[in-house]
Amino acid sequence: MHGWWAVSYVVLWILVVGLALLCLALARQVGTLHLRLGPRGALEIDQEGPPLGEVPEALDLADLDGRPVSIGGAGASQLVLFVSPDCPVCRDVLPSLPAAARAGGLSPVVVADLQPGETSDLLDRVRAPVAPAPFALDRYGVPGTPFAVVFDEMGVVRAKGTVNNLEQLEGLVDTAKRRRAELAVTN
Repeated sequence: MHGWWAVSYVVLWILVVGLALLCLALARQVGTLHLRLGPRGALEIDQEGPPLGEVPEALDLADLDGRPVSIGGAGASQLVLFVSPDCPVCRDVLPSLPAAARAGGLSPVVVADLQPGETSDLLDRVRAPVAPAPFALDRYGVPGTPFAVVFDEMGVVRAKGTVNNLEQLEGLVDTAKRRRAELAVTN
């Protein structure tokens, strides 16, 4: 290999090394963009769900075992998750409800789009009171499931939104804590 062939092999190897370095740089940029975009927070739209900063009508319901469950109103701060039995995303979000509520010092409550007396395998392993109350979704203006609402101890809506994973649920709880802290500072 002399002359022309030797030069072409050298040029080809230089191009291969250059392309490899370019691929590494692009992979690094994609990773940087992925980290920058990260998980998005809960989808909080003003016209959906109960109005922020207001006290919607409290609901007195019964859980699947017939025990009383209150939604909203004065009392313990609550993280209420509205779910439907045929919602695959609800199946993913439900197990994280107790942990997210505990992290925010909230009482977890599940409101299911079921008629009283109906059951669903979705709700079998939920570690929170489950109230079958399809009318509650309409009463609170819930656009779809899974939808979470954080009530403070006075029954004021501090955060709300559609959630699709644990990070969004935790973000909703953190938003409620931040808003509560901002309110305490201004008063």
